[in-house]
Amino acid sequence: MQYDLTAMQHCRPGFWLRNGCRCRSLQVWLRLLSGRSFFSSERLFPFHCPVRGGRNDCPGDDQVWLVMTAAPLVSILMVARNAALFIDAAIVSAREQSLTDIEIVVVDDGSSDCTAQHVRAHVATDSRVRLLEGPRRGLSAVRNTSLKAARGHFAAILDSDDILHPRHLEWLMAGRVRGGAEILATNMVEFQEEGSRLTTRIFAEGPLWNDARPIEAEEYVERGMIGGKGALPGYLKPLFDLSFLRANGVGYDERLRIGEDFDLVLRAMLAGARYLYLPEPTYYYRRHVASTSHRLSRADLEGLLRAAQAYPCETDGTLAAKVQARRENLEGALLHLDTIAAIKDGKLIRALRLTAGHPDARRLTLSSLYEATAKRIGLFRPVRQAVPPAHGEPLAERLRSITQGLQSAVLNP
Repeated sequence: MQYDLTAMQHCRPGFWLRNGCRCRSLQVWLRLLSGRSFFSSERLFPFHCPVRGGRNDCPGDDQVWLVMTAAPLVSILMVARNAALFIDAAIVSAREQSLTDIEIVVVDDGSSDCTAQHVRAHVATDSRVRLLEGPRRGLSAVRNTSLKAARGHFAAILDSDDILHPRHLEWLMAGRVRGGAEILATNMVEFQEEGSRLTTRIFAEGPLWNDARPIEAEEYVERGMIGGKGALPGYLKPLFDLSFLRANGVGYDERLRIGEDFDLVLRAMLAGARYLYLPEPTYYYRRHVASTSHRLSRADLEGLLRAAQAYPCETDGTLAAKVQARRENLEGALLHLDTIAAIKDGKLIRALRLTAGHPDARRLTLSSLYEATAKRIGLFRPVRQAVPPAHGEPLAERLRSITQGLQSAVLNP
């Protein structure tokens, strides 16, 4: 049976009524999942997509719309290892999403602190939270465990020390409706709490990042170069269409120790996935001592190079040129490591020879030497930019209220 969703009776702004069933923006949500304005089903409304906030004037308004799928709309995927200090705030921010048809899948990968106990407390009070044991084979393997366990139509990534804006998923799914992309990501806010002082910084800034736009594979590769300038889309935390990933056999490469997110997204794009960037900075990336990136090792770079050499693309054209440039960039990064080692050993002639024929190696080495010198003489200072508002919200104050609210919820569940 087919239902013309445009013929539904509108009973109040934001709600739709048909035979006593209600849902905010039901037409939008059904089009989201079906890809059409008409939906075929033996049941009237087979999807449950409630949004927090607002009531209507229909009979039985106090009841939640109970016609549900066996699967949630979105699976929030979190991997954790010794994350007890921050994981409560992360989970509460997920539980408090305005889009409530979710599950929260937490994979604890052998924590030696009380991470698992914190998660179990949420499991006991919210049936949407699930705790799984990790394989203890590295970050990519843990992420694959969460991907395989996800029951939702879509999967959103949330690191165990980060926080989501309460409408993060709502805005992502609205972007999905508008663009139909298989991968979506919002801008991020980097924040750091030092006592009562809260500092924030927008991740992707400038005119290029002020509006929603697609990101093509060529741009994604170009911006993912080692030592590149500007915002790297590979650092954003995406929402994936799980059916696309599974249909194309795309998962995390468990041979990689770093860059596994960049690699998965690029392989999905090479398989035909569309990437939509959204300017709302609704993902809050927490900076703390344990969150700083580690130095690249030879094994790390060799793994990334092997992955780059295996990317399926045409032998000519713009994308092929960008992928080849990435391979050369990684080769230059390997030479850069050898050059720095030679400089530390006092073998300056060898260092010059290593960089002489490779622009990327030379650029990376000069950049490292400049940064080390600037830090030593006190010239290097991190730059913090003001964070622009998201939909009119002053984010510094908003983030402060969110973190305070999260702390209150954790202390008084």
